[in-house]
Amino acid sequence: MYRQILGGIAALTLATSAQAGPADVNAQAFYVDAVELVDKGMGALFDKRTKPRMAQLKAAGQLAREENEAGKAKGKPVYCVSEAERKKGLDAKAAVRILGALPESDRRKMTLAQAWRAALIREYPCR
Repeated sequence: MYRQILGGIAALTLATSAQAGPADVNAQAFYVDAVELVDKGMGALFDKRTKPRMAQLKAAGQLAREENEAGKAKGKPVYCVSEAERKKGLDAKAAVRILGALPESDRRKMTLAQAWRAALIREYPCR
């Protein structure tokens, strides 16, 4: 009975961490995983962290995009990406590089959503 309870708790914990959104994920923990996954190359496809981390970054990107669109509507965008850069898009290496440009001390204190927003502002400032 004790083993079943522990097993249930472990399963619930794993399910919860896999479903964690960008506002729940520590940016440094995400960055460490992302660097390891990028270094794996094609092997990352078989890593259980890949899909949840991709979903978390996608959600963080969506939050930043929504905030930027709201800012644009008011005439004050949060970050400014050129049309050429927008069409080109970001691959995993570029996303990790942009996030890695933030100091580790900042990433340790931020959620993924906060860090991604700060990284976009740093990478694509409005002039």
